[in-house]
Amino acid sequence: MSLWAYVRSCLPTIVLMIATIALSAFILAVAGAGPAVIVLVAAIMCLGLVLALAADWARKRPFYKGLAACAEDVEQPLWPTDMIERPDFAEGALTYDALAAIAKAANDDVSSYRRQMADYREYIETWVHEAKSPLAAAHLMLDNLRAETADSHAGAKVRALDDELQRVEGYIEQALFYARSEAVDRDYLIWRYKLADLVAAAVKANASALIGAHMAPVMERLDYPVFTDEKWIAFILGQIIQNAVKYARSDAPQLVFRAELCDADRATERVELTIWDNGCGVSPADLPRVFDKGFTGENGRTGKRSTGIGLYLVKRLCDKMGVGVRAASVEGAWFAITLSFSTNKFQYVDRGGALH
Repeated sequence: MSLWAYVRSCLPTIVLMIATIALSAFILAVAGAGPAVIVLVAAIMCLGLVLALAADWARKRPFYKGLAACAEDVEQPLWPTDMIERPDFAEGALTYDALAAIAKAANDDVSSYRRQMADYREYIETWVHEAKSPLAAAHLMLDNLRAETADSHAGAKVRALDDELQRVEGYIEQALFYARSEAVDRDYLIWRYKLADLVAAAVKANASALIGAHMAPVMERLDYPVFTDEKWIAFILGQIIQNAVKYARSDAPQLVFRAELCDADRATERVELTIWDNGCGVSPADLPRVFDKGFTGENGRTGKRSTGIGLYLVKRLCDKMGVGVRAASVEGAWFAITLSFSTNKFQYVDRGGALH
């Protein structure tokens, strides 16, 4: 609170004191006091008023300053009373006690919700691992059935069922990474990898979906080292590949992985990996929202079974890991996602990841 703001808050008191001084001067004049006495008494009373306001301002100023700091710039807004001392004037003490009570209640609620979220995340992770067991058993049984029905019409149905099981497994994996996305900084380890190896592993993991879409990936200029976490980047690449497969065209679908070194020998030096497909693309109106949670766009509402979670997780995890991500597209022609890996090792050390 500024001095002028304080004076304005005391304006009723000042007006009342001025009225009192005027009344006292009038009484002295009626009583026959001389002008010099009246002026002296009025001056003394005015000086007393000024000194009283100055002393009150000096006593309250530290408390007001602390409150202003809490309101404007504080890293822990739930603990304002830790930044200021309890004042000795009545209204300040009452305000301090009220803030302390509110802060305690808010922190209790936050702690409770955090425990609930931690329990929920732990449950989701446990459920995902448990759900993988029957899925693995189902895949094994389908493999046996496929061997028995390889030459019959039932073989096609077995393959279709296997594809659906893989789709379910993909959604379960997505749920696991969604649950873990809140704590990426405590669950990733930065290593130096060859970009070509990371892309090859992601392509291999999604080979069945690519084969089903008759999409042969093309890899160009991937001989660059990047610093990242293998597990998380594998999931990110997998989501981008699955998105490309989902919207692949029926005739001559293409999927291209291309990398290049940008801003070499500069502070902004980075390796950019672009994953390009010649699918249906995205309209200019939808493009800025492709990373929004739950956004499916016009294409997602035309029978593609889109959830609007895949690219949202890609953006969320990239932001957590310090990997840049952007999208570009021409509607009806192509769609591309570009990932930017900084070559500055200190960036990853500062973000808490162990760098090797």
